[in-house]
Amino acid sequence: MAPRPRKDSVAGKRNTAEAILEAAECLCATHGIEAMSVRDLAAAVGVTLPVIYHHFGSRANLIRALVIHRFSEVGVEYGQLVSMLEAQKSPAVRDIIRAALQPVNQWRKPGRETSLQFYALALVSPSPEVRDTLDSGVRGYHPIVTLLQRALPHLAYEDICWRLYLTLKLSHQNERDATRLAVLSKGKCSGSDPEEALERTIDFAEAAFRAPPWRPPRKSVDGPARRVGAGRNRA
Repeated sequence: MAPRPRKDSVAGKRNTAEAILEAAECLCATHGIEAMSVRDLAAAVGVTLPVIYHHFGSRANLIRALVIHRFSEVGVEYGQLVSMLEAQKSPAVRDIIRAALQPVNQWRKPGRETSLQFYALALVSPSPEVRDTLDSGVRGYHPIVTLLQRALPHLAYEDICWRLYLTLKLSHQNERDATRLAVLSKGKCSGSDPEEALERTIDFAEAAFRAPPWRPPRKSVDGPARRVGAGRNRA
């Protein structure tokens, strides 16, 4: 029988892996996910390249592990909120929306700027290891769809999926959005308060879910509208 690893040895490996992930997130947030260098990462953590490859095998696996690690952080709270709603006979629409949006909101709090920036970059990253991991993670929202079907039985399944998809897009914000809100409102609005931003987003999303069922637009009997200036004689 092979000897069991000592607890301090296991803890050391875990701490090294976590240190690598934290440094990788910082480098990705600063330079971009695609520009993150494993050599720079090794220097930032103070380990050799073989140590990083020992823990993760490849750069792609490292990035994949980073995405899973960061999103698993909010997955705990998300799972708790969903479980409570599933136990209720008539879950409120607002509470269902909150379960979908609130966990990610913790990255907008002071001290979590790096995680928020990484989150924003991951959402638009073309890297297959990032894109495929996030696409797979969307299945985690299937319980939200089921809860919304219970709360809004008059809406079609497709309509609920569209509205939830657009609601989730509301959470795809980063620190730059607060500045843009201030510019848009001429300084009258501030998006720097994460709690206010969350409540306003939930208000907006709830109103969208309360809207009448979607109906496809009627096609004009006269055909497509003509472009402005079409058909005029040109000099």
